[in-house]
Amino acid sequence: MANSQGLAYQFGSPASVTMFDTDNATAVFTALASIESYDLTHEADTEEVRNSAGETVGHIGYNERVTLNLNLIPSGANAAAALAFCSLAPVNGTVAISGAPVIKMMGTADVLNTGRFIYAGGGSVKMTQSGKAMVSITVKKFKNLTTAAAVALNV
Repeated sequence: MANSQGLAYQFGSPASVTMFDTDNATAVFTALASIESYDLTHEADTEEVRNSAGETVGHIGYNERVTLNLNLIPSGANAAAALAFCSLAPVNGTVAISGAPVIKMMGTADVLNTGRFIYAGGGSVKMTQSGKAMVSITVKKFKNLTTAAAVALNV
């Protein structure tokens, strides 16, 4: 156990991650203590309102969201379980986080551990001959969007 003199520091990336299929019920994988790292970013789209002299006289913010980049180490009780962890949900699958530090962002008291993030695809599985495999996914949570089972569109 590390300790320090003076200030306290946050070490590690504790949390459990579960990725669900688009039905929000079928777990694609669950990662318990297998997180290499995660990066949480607060974002929004913005527009500046300018007067006839070109001076900014207003600022509009909309589409507020947080983006979570996760790097996960496939692991399990055996090799088959670790390999199953390398699966990714279809687009509009969701991700639930639990056990992460409480971080207030986007007006939410605990942005990581409450609600679900949306997976929009783009995940990757990296295999290597000389080291651990890595699953990387990017998920988003929007301020005004509550996740539910994906609805099939008639297009």
